[in-house]
Amino acid sequence: MGLQEIQERLKKKKRKRRRRILTMLLLLLLTGAGIFFLKSPMFQLQSVTIVGPEKIPEGVLTAEVNALVGQNILLADLDPVKAVLESQAYFDQLRVERKFPQGMVLVITERKAEVNYLLGGINSLLTREGILLEVGANRLEEGLTLLDEKELPPLGQYLYADDPEKAKLLASFRDLQERNVSTVAFQDLDLRDLRNLKTHFGNLEIRLGYPDSLQEKLNAAINIIEGAALQGITGYIDLADLKSPVVFDEQRVLTPAETPSEPLETPQN
Repeated sequence: MGLQEIQERLKKKKRKRRRRILTMLLLLLLTGAGIFFLKSPMFQLQSVTIVGPEKIPEGVLTAEVNALVGQNILLADLDPVKAVLESQAYFDQLRVERKFPQGMVLVITERKAEVNYLLGGINSLLTREGILLEVGANRLEEGLTLLDEKELPPLGQYLYADDPEKAKLLASFRDLQERNVSTVAFQDLDLRDLRNLKTHFGNLEIRLGYPDSLQEKLNAAINIIEGAALQGITGYIDLADLKSPVVFDEQRVLTPAETPSEPLETPQN
């Protein structure tokens, strides 16, 4: 083995030893920094702020929020807070914002009441997905009124947990109602008989029949009402057969011509 080769091997050994020493020093530094960060009073929570809730009383979280004060900002136990929130029907999501070194903000997102559900003369509030939010509540001025005979679930649970077809129809109808840009506003949805869905515009009953082609049927109803100036009449429009709709106005029966307009916006991809 030549002298040059021996010198090269010695250099490699020195470089390896140097790397090992630097690695150990870095690990010691990180360990020390971690211990300091976790144990130092500098990173103990001094303030916890709640943002967002309107329907969920802040008072329900008082004990859980107070218990966070003094905990480490990264290791604070949020499970008790989440458990309380999940027991509230209006709760949807929790986002945690840490304000270093000693602050935390709990951002709460609530579910939105969009559906009045009338059962036995009592009005309850639901989300468009059918989650029960309140029982015995004041009626929403804007939104959809649901007519059915389904018994109420516990608060925070789905009305149609065992009936996915009705759940889908409720959400779809609410979406269409919301996208309706015409002056003909459908006020309710009758889901008592899936073979004969109904809605209303004033005193005019819209008979939709089976739930197929829902958007097309609602568009047809809007076109008929606007085209034949049926605002304010008492009667019905039967759209069970979309190709041959029938209008009943107490004294006359009409078969209106189809019009090409599309009052309900089509969602864009």
